[in-house]
Formats: sequence, C-alpha cells, structure tokens
Amino acid sequence: MAPPAWALARVPGLAGGERPLALARLAGGSVNEVFRIDSRLGSFVLRLNGAAWRRPGVDRVRELALHRTAAAAGVAPPIIDADASADGLLITAYQPGRLWRAVDYEDAAALHRLGERLRVLHALPVPDVAAFDPWSIAQQYLQQIESLDRAAPPPEPLARLGRSCEALRRNPATACIAHGDLAETNLLDGERLWLLDWEYAQRSDALMDVACVLAYYPGAQRYTAELAAAADMRLETVHEALAPRIHVYQGLSWLWHLARGEPARPP
Repeated sequence: MAPPAWALARVPGLAGGERPLALARLAGGSVNEVFRIDSRLGSFVLRLNGAAWRRPGVDRVRELALHRTAAAAGVAPPIIDADASADGLLITAYQPGRLWRAVDYEDAAALHRLGERLRVLHALPVPDVAAFDPWSIAQQYLQQIESLDRAAPPPEPLARLGRSCEALRRNPATACIAHGDLAETNLLDGERLWLLDWEYAQRSDALMDVACVLAYYPGAQRYTAELAAAADMRLETVHEALAPRIHVYQGLSWLWHLARGEPARPP
C-alpha cells in the first residue's frame, strides 16, 4: 500500500501533487509504515505512525526533542518534517547503507564503532524532557496488558524488576540522552554509523545504552570492555552498575511484548 496523498504532499518536491520519482517500502520496525521516497529535491524516508497500542510507552514530543538534538550532532538522520500527533508522520533525509545484523554485535570492531557513536551522543546537551522512570513505564505496560484482558504477569519477575528499578533510583548517574533501543534494525552502516528510530530514547544515563546492547544481544558480553572503552567508560567502575540496568531492559522488553498481546517469557 502506498502512502496517502496527504503524507506524500509533506515530502519536499511533492507538495504540488507531483508523483514520486521512486517509492519503496523499507524494512525495519514492526509497528510503523516506513517508505523511501525520491523526488526532484532528493531522497527521503517517510514514517507513518502505527497504532498507538502497538507502540506502548512512546512519547512523540520526547522522541522529536531527542532526535533533533542527536541529528544536529550527526548521530541521527536530519529531520525534514514531523507531526507529533497520534496519526502523524516523520520525514528524514534518506541515508544509504545497510542495517546491522545480530552477528555485528559479536564483532569487536563494530562494537567499538558503536561505542564511539554513543560517546558523541552522551556528551550532547539534554533537552528538557522528563527523566527515564522504568517502574512508571512498567506500570503503563501492565495497565495495557490488563486492558487486553490478558492474565496478569507472574509476581516474582515483577518483584525482581521492581528491585532493579529501585537500585537505579537509589544510585542515579549523570543524565544524558540515551537512545534506548539499540536493536539491529535501528543501526545503519553508511557513510557513518547512524542511530535510527528514536521512539524509545530517554533522558537517562550512558550506562543504559551499554546495558541495552548486552540485554538484547548476550553475544556482545565478551566485548563489553571494548564497547565501554569506546563510549568513554571504564569497565571496572561500571561493571556492578550494569547488572540492574540489563535486568531493567530485559524486564521492560518482556512486558512490552505482553502489552502488544504477544507471548513472552519473563527474564
């Protein structure tokens, strides 16, 4: 299915009803519809928002604030146009390259490059958005699970998640922009390593991004030192702090799938 006319009209070069020179659906996320669109003014990526219940926890205003800051530093593709409403869209400049694969997270050189990108990201000024509160997010997911009339998640994994969230609250780190969802479909190897899809970016701390990689891709654990060093962290000073953060990601990912009506095993 092609994008609707109102969305195409927002793409540079198509405002007057012109037809795209080329249009193709792009692989990537499981929620939104994403297209590459070429016009006489260049190549662009058009994202149409998926149903809200399929993307629990997303705040479009927060996403755009953090994406814009990252784009100004060359970490994320530049935003051309955006609409933060529920049925809105996002248009960015198209960047050629290949999406990462799971095997890239078991490559020390690739993880070093990711760490270098994270070092740039974590040094940026943080926009005035609410701080990351994982337990509050967990409660939102639980409410959505209940609304789907699904069985409540077992109490012991929830209690463990609560303890990990409390450990983060008791020992806060310096706030920065954390991408928050460093899955393979969100890393694009092109003229540089681009970080895509800022839906779950947060005002959080730098360790959360390292924890995200290790939670999603356990094979990366053997190169934790390389990733941390490239991100300007000393592993010996952060090792203990990583454990509750990894568990927070695992727990939230579990609840996120349940909130979408998908089967998932507790961490």
